[in-house]
Amino acid sequence: MANGFVPGLLLASKQVYTGAVDPSTKITPLGYLRMLLRRGMITNGNPNLVSASIENQGHIRNVTIKYKQRSTAGKSVTTDDCSIQATPGYLEATIPSLLFRKNGTFISYDEIRKYENEASQTVMVGRPAPPMGIMRELWDRVIDKGQGLLQDVDNDLLTAQAAAFGKNVTTGLNTAKTVNFPLSTASNPLAQGMTMLMTDIMDNEIPPTDVDIVGSGLINNVYMQMNLNTQNTKDQNYPNMFPNLYWDWNTTSKWGANQFAVFQRDAVQFININKWGGNFGGDKLSSWLFTLNLPLADSSNNNELSSFKFDAQLRHIDCPQEVEIDGVPTQVDRGWVLDLMANYNQFNIPTDAYNAADRLTGNNGTLRYTATNA
Repeated sequence: MANGFVPGLLLASKQVYTGAVDPSTKITPLGYLRMLLRRGMITNGNPNLVSASIENQGHIRNVTIKYKQRSTAGKSVTTDDCSIQATPGYLEATIPSLLFRKNGTFISYDEIRKYENEASQTVMVGRPAPPMGIMRELWDRVIDKGQGLLQDVDNDLLTAQAAAFGKNVTTGLNTAKTVNFPLSTASNPLAQGMTMLMTDIMDNEIPPTDVDIVGSGLINNVYMQMNLNTQNTKDQNYPNMFPNLYWDWNTTSKWGANQFAVFQRDAVQFININKWGGNFGGDKLSSWLFTLNLPLADSSNNNELSSFKFDAQLRHIDCPQEVEIDGVPTQVDRGWVLDLMANYNQFNIPTDAYNAADRLTGNNGTLRYTATNA
């Protein structure tokens, strides 16, 4: 009874645990990854702004970004003497190497036979995926593996960003600046809370309407109050400019408790590369190589994760044999293996985008904060 093979129990669980309520399909909101994917979709209809230059139908190219520092004050002259002032040349930045994640799934025919007929029905997952489709039970398990894999992707990107924050012009540092959201509503604190934060954004020459916030903890609580228009919020005379907040529980472990970050839109470019597109995908006799998107929506009903494109390999185990599953040699019967893969990274504005004499030297459109409530 405990193996989940009782038909009545299977039918009941599908009827009762629907949508995001089902624990096996609930996806913890991945705010940072969602922001990167959403920004790309809004900007050009594709979540990969840099990726299109790197990968074309499976062909991978090295890409270098050229950029030029802006002019600074003090370089002009006051004499009409036909002199020529130097023009800064272009600098170059190399796209970082890709990160990689894979999660493989195996299911045998003997196991599928124990389920209802629906488990062996095929699901068509698009081209260049196998034209015969994928068994529904395997497809359901791949979706589950996809959400777990994207948790790892989000954590990897948060770790990368932790080492890539730019300098805040108000402190001259790239470490977290404390912003206090005061408990008292008796006064109008112009140097605290959201007013201070939006002023910081302007001081860093970022349009206040052109930013997103990623974080968890107290900053999420602030937004809950603002959205509900509670007494504690409306009496503090917050500016009428509220960036989008992307809640990400993983920021606590990767950045620190109650830390959040401000991102100028497109200051961080997401890279999502697919190796099995074009002529590299398709039937390879022993397996199928293809790309696919998974119908993923997190527990807050956000579906930006569905735009992430995975590489995939579907291979058949033709004879009973021993394979390694989670590092343990395991005897298996005939069945299918689907490897879900991701090649990805992020690209920040270079740290020398502004020269040493510029007031924004070291700034890259990303600012780090710690929220307090005192």
